Amino acid sequence: MTTKAVIKGLSLLLLIFFLNGCESSDNKAIESPGASMKSELAQRKTNPYLSYEHSLSVELEKAALATKFKALTDQCSADRENNCTLLETDFSGGSYTYARIKLRVAPTGVEKILVLAGDNGKITNEMTTVEDLSTQIFDTEKRIKLLQTYQNDLLDLQKQAKGNIDSLIKVSQEIASVQSQLEELSGNSQALMQRVNMDIINIRLSSRNEKAFWTPISDALDEFKGNLAEGIAGAITGVAYLIPWLIVLLILFFIGRFIWRRLRRK
Repeated sequence: MTTKAVIKGLSLLLLIFFLNGCESSDNKAIESPGASMKSELAQRKTNPYLSYEHSLSVELEKAALATKFKALTDQCSADRENNCTLLETDFSGGSYTYARIKLRVAPTGVEKILVLAGDNGKITNEMTTVEDLSTQIFDTEKRIKLLQTYQNDLLDLQKQAKGNIDSLIKVSQEIASVQSQLEELSGNSQALMQRVNMDIINIRLSSRNEKAFWTPISDALDEFKGNLAEGIAGAITGVAYLIPWLIVLLILFFIGRFIWRRLRRK
């Protein structure tokens, strides 16, 4: 075997190894949401009062971005099993296309959304934040129980104060105040439990920055009129500031000239 044949064989093996490495890294990027979901499920079993918020940034071809945006919104709208709800959507076209989606979904539906978002795209950022709400939930439940006990005591007093109008009015007002506090705390408790039982997902889709040679020139020409108008406005403003100073300088010049002539005559 010649030296050239050996070099060609080694080059081919290195190329195959490099391609396999790229494929495996791509697969890891797509499979990463599933792997992270397993660790999160184990963590949820340890502490059921954790609130999860996921953020994912994906880079796509410009032509595929609108299709991906529609696929994600349709997927959420159709996922009634996991109670998926679209909270915010934003799509912007133009020379730089991007889209944002914010949704709320049950933990069992998170992986499907994340995998769909990262499919056929480049994941540029992936983050999950976790907040422990156990202290807030326990404190709220404790306050609700205390207020309920106090409310029952007030109801007993109301029955005993039927003959005393003043006492009856005061007790009734206190019962109304306690009822209002209970309703507020109940709403807070429901909101906290919703954060525990449902995950928030923030998805940002952006187009790859592949501009043609003439694109910057075209953008500059499109902005020419606006820049020209701003330049003229700036020049007019500058002249307006200079005119008073020119008048002052002219007055000083003539005063100085007058004094200089008087001194020369002497």
